[in-house]
Amino acid sequence: MNELNDSRQVRLLRIKQVTDIIPLSRSHIYALIADGRFPTPVPLIAGGRGVGWWAHEIYAFAQQRYCETRGAADHE
Repeated sequence: MNELNDSRQVRLLRIKQVTDIIPLSRSHIYALIADGRFPTPVPLIAGGRGVGWWAHEIYAFAQQRYCETRGAADHE
């Protein structure tokens, strides 16, 4: 199955994996998060500093951008 369409995976992505999928700089991603326009990261462990993003949220963001720029009819 195509990884972009496999939103059933429950896994966390680190920033490098996120930027491989969404080619934005780390600082731009955090600016979008602050503006409420990008999925928010979650702590990897309670009390830890490391964060990750749910893969299905990142793929949904990519799919949403695709639909916004290429039209929803092409998505179906």
